Amino acid sequence: MDGRLAACLVCVGALTFAGVQAALGGRRMTVAVPTGAWQSVIERLRGLPPMRMARDRSARASRKEQALRDLPGMMDVVTLGLSSGLSFDSSLELYCQRSSSVLADAFSEAMLSWRMGITGRDEALRSLAEELDVAALRRFAGAVSQALAFGSPLSTVLEQQAQAIREEQRSELEAEIERAPVKMLIPLGVLIVPAMLLSILGPLLSSSIGFM
Repeated sequence: MDGRLAACLVCVGALTFAGVQAALGGRRMTVAVPTGAWQSVIERLRGLPPMRMARDRSARASRKEQALRDLPGMMDVVTLGLSSGLSFDSSLELYCQRSSSVLADAFSEAMLSWRMGITGRDEALRSLAEELDVAALRRFAGAVSQALAFGSPLSTVLEQQAQAIREEQRSELEAEIERAPVKMLIPLGVLIVPAMLLSILGPLLSSSIGFM
């Protein structure tokens, strides 16, 4: 409630300042406002629930995007380790040691939890996939759990998944590039076209009015 009241006071103050400035005939009026007061108001606005929710949503989206971008590389390292005779845990540990990314940090925490016996490997991988909200990571967790449970080869499955993720990312990038011209139509129609019409028709209209 205090944050909303502060926001309302800022809006009322801005409107009052604009009204006084208009009443003075456009003359500039300098008001000395303490810097600390502005910082306090900004901090209160940042503490509002909608602002916190927006920051959290943006942070989750950024973390998800980084994890999805690093996932194919992680699968390549694990696949290489499995092909060299290492276990799944050793291959994953190799990736975590050689990488400093959001995905590597998340896998390090998950490995620590199942090595300390806090939770099982399958549950830790599923929790990690749910936390990052990455569908490809859920498929990775399911493939690892199934392969380790039944003794099936995991390197081939991970290689196929990494290739599929790269193809999905490539198709999404191509679709984004194709949508770029459509997005440019809005500023083109709102800003550039009216300015061009004014620059072309303005002299014609002024000359025709002069002749009249």
